[in-house]
Amino acid sequence: METDSNGIPIKGPYPEKPPVAVLYTVFNSILSALFGTLAYFAIVRGNEAADVKLEIIAKHDLGYLYLAAIILKLGQFAMGINCGEARKHSKVHPPDQHVYKVKGAEGSKLGYVLMEYEGEHGKFNRAQRAVQNYNETFPQTALYVMLGGFVYPKEVMVLVAIFSLSRVMSAIGYTKSTEGRMGGFIFSNCTVVIMEALVAITAYRTLRM
Repeated sequence: METDSNGIPIKGPYPEKPPVAVLYTVFNSILSALFGTLAYFAIVRGNEAADVKLEIIAKHDLGYLYLAAIILKLGQFAMGINCGEARKHSKVHPPDQHVYKVKGAEGSKLGYVLMEYEGEHGKFNRAQRAVQNYNETFPQTALYVMLGGFVYPKEVMVLVAIFSLSRVMSAIGYTKSTEGRMGGFIFSNCTVVIMEALVAITAYRTLRM
C-alpha cells in the first residue's frame, strides 16, 4: 500500500463518491428490504405458535421494548456513518482503528504510528481485530436474539448458528488478509438483518393490536 511521508495511505478505503451516509443508507436499505421480506414470508407469515406470543407481548405493552431495540440500532447506525466519514477523510484502512503520534521534541521528526500489517505480527493484529469486530456487534445481536427468540425460538437458534459459523470464517479469513474477512462478515450480517427484521415486525404487529 502506497503511503505518504507520515505513513498514511495515499488512497483511502472509501470511494470519493457517493458520501458515506448515502453509501451506508442505500446498502443497509437494500439488505433490510431483501431480508426483511425473506423473514416475513419464511418465518412470520402463517406462524400460529408465534401469534400466541404476539398476543402476550401486546397485552403487556411490550411492543415498545421491541421498538426500543430498533431505535438503539438507528443510533448505532448514525454513529457508524460518522466514523466512516472520519475514516474516509483520514484515509486510514482496516484493521487500524487509531492513528498515534510520537510526542516530544524528537517525535515531531517521526511519522504516525499504525499497525504492523506483515508477517506473524500482522496476522495477530488482524485476528485481534476480528475478535473486536465481534465484540462491537455482540450487544445488539444478543438483544435481537433475546427479543426475537421469544417469539421465534427455533428460527433464531438456526440464525445464531449460521451467524457464529460465519463469524469464525470471517475471523480466519481476516487473519490471513484484510480482504479475507468480507465473505463471512457479510454473510453473518445478513443473519443479523433477518433477526432485526423479526424484532421490527414484532414491534409493528404488537403495537397495532
